[in-house]
Amino acid sequence: MTQTKSRKPRSPAAPSRTLNDALADVRKLYDTYTHSSFSRAEIASALGVSASSGPFSQRLYTHREFGLIEGTGDGYKVSQAFLEMNNSDPQNPQFKRRALEAIKRSPVFKELLDEWKVKLPPQEAVAKRLEQQKLFNPDRAKAIANTLEQSLRQAGVLDSSNNILPIRHDEERSAHVDHSKDNVNGRRAEGTVGDDARFSAGKGNSLKTEIPIGDGRQVVVSYPTDLTTEEAQKVGNVLRALVG
Repeated sequence: MTQTKSRKPRSPAAPSRTLNDALADVRKLYDTYTHSSFSRAEIASALGVSASSGPFSQRLYTHREFGLIEGTGDGYKVSQAFLEMNNSDPQNPQFKRRALEAIKRSPVFKELLDEWKVKLPPQEAVAKRLEQQKLFNPDRAKAIANTLEQSLRQAGVLDSSNNILPIRHDEERSAHVDHSKDNVNGRRAEGTVGDDARFSAGKGNSLKTEIPIGDGRQVVVSYPTDLTTEEAQKVGNVLRALVG
């Protein structure tokens, strides 16, 4: 009597490659075709794989799921999201924000991150959740749990303790600082923060920032260059108490 080997249950669709792997693939496409559109066969050619293979289909699905390419059939092209990440330093808050948005484009990843907003559990726990609630087979669940964790780490939003790090507003402001004018010591001497506030070198090891508040009025703040976030918050508390 012949015995048939039982097949593993088919798991739901989810990115099979990490964010960095997907970015590297799409970077090859961009370097090859620049701003032109490209077909499925041309994608396979640039990546050196067969267009009819299962691994290629998984890679293409990951690129689209992360929003790095857009289109269908013979009309694919790199996305604006990819261009922004490709042109940004991984430490830049804009890169972190776009990378996290890319990861959350996957419904599977978004649902997990909507539940675990502050800390990502160990991979074993994530895999078990995928098995029990999403009906992934065990091997696939482990692979997807690893892909999620590694992608978050590559996006710069997951620390060594698996805490999910917020993208701080002060990081975003510092990313828009104009560094065009520096003094001889390499410290910023003059520039802008955001759209209106201007800073300039103060006396000694300090900076002075002028913050317009409307009707021709402004607030002038002088502070040491090594001011910490906690110390800045303390200053803000004092100002609120003074005007409250």
